[in-house]
Amino acid sequence: MTTPHRVRQIYACSILLAGVLFAFHSFVLIETGRLLVAAKPWLIEFTAPRFAEPVLVFAAFMLLFCTHMLESWAWGGFFRLLGEFDSIGEAIYFSGTSLTALGYGDLVLRPPWQRLGPVMATNGILMYGCSTAFLFLIIQSVWSVPH
Repeated sequence: MTTPHRVRQIYACSILLAGVLFAFHSFVLIETGRLLVAAKPWLIEFTAPRFAEPVLVFAAFMLLFCTHMLESWAWGGFFRLLGEFDSIGEAIYFSGTSLTALGYGDLVLRPPWQRLGPVMATNGILMYGCSTAFLFLIIQSVWSVPH
């Protein structure tokens, strides 16, 4: 039996994990922007400008893809530590579908942990939204620069 104190501790840990992942995601976005700005002149110098821009967009996509995968793994590890899933694969699968708000429903959390799902989904929606806005800015900067 899980005590109310233990439930509060787990919920506090989930909020802390969400905060850490928000900070991590913010760091990745800022550093990816800096990296792309620094890499563009080098790519233009050693390749054609026409080739440099697609490489920069692709790099942004790949860095954000890896970031989102790591975030799914972090949540998956959290749920595996709670003993909610029999394998880390199931935990990561659940986290991935929940962070994207896809939520198939084939794997679910047991009481009292089912209320952690919305915490994780909100965390994911906000991070995916920031990534989408960031990619929009990258693509907009590519399209708005005359060649």
